[in-house]
Amino acid sequence: MSAIVICALSCALCVISCNKDQKDCPAFSDNLVPYIPNESRMVFFNAAGDSLLFRTEVYDKSEQHTVTRNRLSVGGTGAKPYCRSSCSLSSSFLSSDANQVDYSIDVDNEADTCALRLTIRSGLPSIDYFFSSVPFAPVGKVFGDTLQLTNFVTTTNPRFSAITIVHGRGIVRLTDEVENCVWSR
Repeated sequence: MSAIVICALSCALCVISCNKDQKDCPAFSDNLVPYIPNESRMVFFNAAGDSLLFRTEVYDKSEQHTVTRNRLSVGGTGAKPYCRSSCSLSSSFLSSDANQVDYSIDVDNEADTCALRLTIRSGLPSIDYFFSSVPFAPVGKVFGDTLQLTNFVTTTNPRFSAITIVHGRGIVRLTDEVENCVWSR
């Protein structure tokens, strides 16, 4: 009988100590989803009627989840559980398309910040990067109705120098320095 009591106490202590090492994290906020619509193709047109296509095969949005401390880390302590959520839309890394996009919004629930990142790779030897970080708000349009960004990384020959993102529509405009035009949709 005492072995059963000892086993039950040990299990109870384990459950209590494990609960301190885990944290329930929220899903990606619904008010941010309209900045990154789930779409398989983004097609833009310039004034001459030419088109620019980005295939977007990968869409991922964080659901509510639980994070735990990694007890198998060096020293057995691991980092304390930390909540983050994200939503992303991107071209497949396996795609041979010349134009590729990697577009994400990451919410750091612990620091109450929200970061938007957009990387565009094109057939030309160009990688353009756009970034914005703002305080996170669980309601409302965190980045506003219209977000206009310039290339975050200063390069000698950027292809895309500016983008416009509209809440509910996603990316709607790209300013192309190489083709000397504006791509819209």
